[in-house]
Amino acid sequence: MRWRRADRALTLLSGPAAAPYARQMLTLAVLGPVDVRRDGVALPVPGGKTAELLVRLALEAGTPVRAERLREDLWPDEPLGAAPNTLQSKVSRLRRALGDGTAVTKGDAGYTLALATRDIDALHVVGLAEQVETIDVTADPERVIGLCDSGLALFHGDVLPAASNAAWAQPYRQRLLQTRLALAEGRLAARADLGAGGELVSELEELVATNPLRERGWALLVTTLYRAGRQGDALAACARVRRLLADELGIDPGPQLRLLEEQVLRQDPALTAPTHRAAPAPPAPPAALGVRGARGAKGAALGNLPMTPGSLLGRADDLDRLESLLRERRLVTVTGPAGVGKSRLALEAARRSTPPGGAWLAHVETATDPASVWAVVGQALGLDAPGRAAVTDRLREAELLLVLDGCEHVADVVSGIVGSLVASAPGLHVLTTSQLPLRTRGEGVLDLAPLALTDAVALFTDRSTARRQDATGDDSHRAVEEVCRALDGLPLAIELAAARTRVLPIHEIARRLDDRFALLRDPTRDIPARQTTLRAALTWSYDLLFPDDQRGLWSIAAFTGGAPLPAVEAVLAALDVPSDAGLDVVTRLVDRSLATAEFSPHGPGRYRLLDSVRALAAERLGEAGLADVAAAAHARWFAEAADRARAGGRGPQQAEHLDLTRTERANIDAALGWCATHDPALGVRIALGFGWAWVMLGTGVEGAQRVRRALDAASAGDQERSAGLLLCGWFEASGGNLERAVADLEAAIRLGDEQAAAIARLHLAFVHTQGGRPADALALLAECRPQLTRFALTWEEGASWLLAAWAHIASGNAAAGEDACTRASALLRPLGDGWALAHADGLLGELALVQHQLPEAISHLDRAAAAAGALGFEAAQAHHLLNLGRAQHQAGRVLAARACLERAVAIAQRCGDARTAAVARTHLARLLCHDGETAAALELAEQAAAWFAGAGGGDGVALADEVLAELRPDADL
Repeated sequence: MRWRRADRALTLLSGPAAAPYARQMLTLAVLGPVDVRRDGVALPVPGGKTAELLVRLALEAGTPVRAERLREDLWPDEPLGAAPNTLQSKVSRLRRALGDGTAVTKGDAGYTLALATRDIDALHVVGLAEQVETIDVTADPERVIGLCDSGLALFHGDVLPAASNAAWAQPYRQRLLQTRLALAEGRLAARADLGAGGELVSELEELVATNPLRERGWALLVTTLYRAGRQGDALAACARVRRLLADELGIDPGPQLRLLEEQVLRQDPALTAPTHRAAPAPPAPPAALGVRGARGAKGAALGNLPMTPGSLLGRADDLDRLESLLRERRLVTVTGPAGVGKSRLALEAARRSTPPGGAWLAHVETATDPASVWAVVGQALGLDAPGRAAVTDRLREAELLLVLDGCEHVADVVSGIVGSLVASAPGLHVLTTSQLPLRTRGEGVLDLAPLALTDAVALFTDRSTARRQDATGDDSHRAVEEVCRALDGLPLAIELAAARTRVLPIHEIARRLDDRFALLRDPTRDIPARQTTLRAALTWSYDLLFPDDQRGLWSIAAFTGGAPLPAVEAVLAALDVPSDAGLDVVTRLVDRSLATAEFSPHGPGRYRLLDSVRALAAERLGEAGLADVAAAAHARWFAEAADRARAGGRGPQQAEHLDLTRTERANIDAALGWCATHDPALGVRIALGFGWAWVMLGTGVEGAQRVRRALDAASAGDQERSAGLLLCGWFEASGGNLERAVADLEAAIRLGDEQAAAIARLHLAFVHTQGGRPADALALLAECRPQLTRFALTWEEGASWLLAAWAHIASGNAAAGEDACTRASALLRPLGDGWALAHADGLLGELALVQHQLPEAISHLDRAAAAAGALGFEAAQAHHLLNLGRAQHQAGRVLAARACLERAVAIAQRCGDARTAAVARTHLARLLCHDGETAAALELAEQAAAWFAGAGGGDGVALADEVLAELRPDADL
């Protein structure tokens, strides 16, 4: 939004729109040192920020500039909203200096410098350059020279010195420098058309030396050398520019220069006529300054595509898909988030296209309404009086590709215009770029995703080594990957980061990404202003949003790694977005590629932001003073989720609660961190609510630390501390800290009531099973079980029998263990606790397998594997599948056994359980061997034996050797 206003302001000319502000007696020069005059008499203007404010307003004269934008631009290091009085003071000083209280007006939209653009040198010079572009130099070269001289005379040394090195001034300064260069080129072209020859060569050589990548200067030099009778030097200049473009940009000269070289080679008579404009038109300047298309020797349109620096990396598949769409559809839109490379991909596809009428580019980012869209398209096509009628007439019989870049802010307008053009011009194809589809009938859409990591690394390496040959070495690959991951694979961000390698090592770039917007800027690049910094690119997208949608970004930014829709809606409601609008807000953000939607086969949808978008949204949330409001809503939502997990975590919804606890680990930690200083009691509620889910997920000592921190921050009472210590005792025992576990549970008994004491003794029994003391565990379980029954603690009573089963089996009493397991299942199965039942069924299945009770073993192990898989416990699932495969094999179910063992191998490999994978391979090898598939069996057995050898043996090694001996009887095993 900001840069669009800048482009518009720099192209204003005096006319009806400027009439209300016309003050003929007041003139302003800002190109050089600030010079204000009234009726020719100089007025003193204070320097510093007052002069900078005047320049800032002058460059958008007649257009309101928001106070927030002025404060951000002039005082970038101050928090937004911290300097309103300072701005008002500077405005007052400026009004006094100008001697007119109405010279700077203030309205609801911001501050406006009420001065005609013709009376401001920076705006007037752009108007002169536009006039030069519209004049046929061959018809009136004297007038062109006069206009160019007038414009060049307005420049004095440095451009916009009063703005110093301020970031806001860079796009304006670059635009004005390009304007000065265009005027200089226009003057030389006009002199050449008046008959000047060899005397221009030295000036043109200086021009191409200082601006080596602008093809127009080279075209003028080649033409002038040829007219001076120096054909060899003209061809040598063609070769020089070809090498230069290849070395610097990795591209070939554009069609204009290639055509000119052909004309020189064949000694085209058209080149010798000084009254014919032999030099091709310049590469396309920014759309706001107008675009004149290149034409061939017979006037056939060749297009106006600009040069693009650097090769297109990592987009080969996307380019193929886009070219395929362009062949199939007459309208194609490339969508994707800011900085993903939509424009670059579209330009490459357009350059490869070969329509008879060429490919033409229009920068729609400068347009604001239907009239300005028609005007931008007309200017791109080189029409003298651009407008709807002229554009429609021009395209009616044309066969060309029209590229409309940056349509998201006027998508509805562009949709209607493109629809009418495609309907009226059968030979027209249109390629647009936008953050959201146009939704026009027949539209093909290519949604451009960020680069994959390998492609992102390749792009960073290519761009950084172009800046400094030793920028990336063997020891920096990991740091480059870290940078590319942090930048979400966005090509713009990666290129801006790579530009910093000229002065910073890779590890320093990675370290500075916490302040990415300060790091990722490159105002020296000759690209649209909104692409010179990452902040500008994202701000463009952000400023186009409705207020509710901006708050939608704030809401998602409150989460770490994204969030499910209900959580986002809860924060949205806290930020005063109506509860029934949440889904629409998120939908629009996804449509604009600012948020991404991720779906799993069973879980809810999840919405997240790219890290850079999240950084900007979090920054704006803080500037609005609502960060704590969002954080409080975030913590409340997770407290409510914790309540649900505490109530239902041992029932049929267990998988849902476990999945949320597992997925939202970072968000839960963030909520606990915020609560520690803002709402400690809420933090205790979160920790106790998710406590048992953390037990099932095996967080161990880490879980204990979370609970302790929450209890300590809140100075919790005896009952809450007792409940927390019950959890800590289990956590510490599962982590191997048995003494600390006993101390925690004894403290829980002292602080809690009789019911808490009974549960604590159950947990102490678990500590004894972990410590290899089955007899002590059985004694405690016998002691606490009557109390558990009396308090109707059914789950705990079932768990006591499950722990007893482990203790009996460890003591060698399989029959008692089986009986205890059966009692546990009878109590737990009605509750629907899949985690506990998986343990019970697993134990019963293994006991039945040992006793060769195969139907019972298959039934129990099948349920255990299914329950573990549903809960996401892959290591347990692989173990149960291994035993299930063994039972099925022994029962003669060979096909079922093979399928189970293959699944066990695959799942164990995926979750990193190498031992289970090796044992499963061994059993699968024996099955295949008995089934006659000896080659496959030998391969599996060798893999398993190799792993056992490297791991030092263990369960399964004897079976692996046995299978190998059967397959290779002559081997020395």
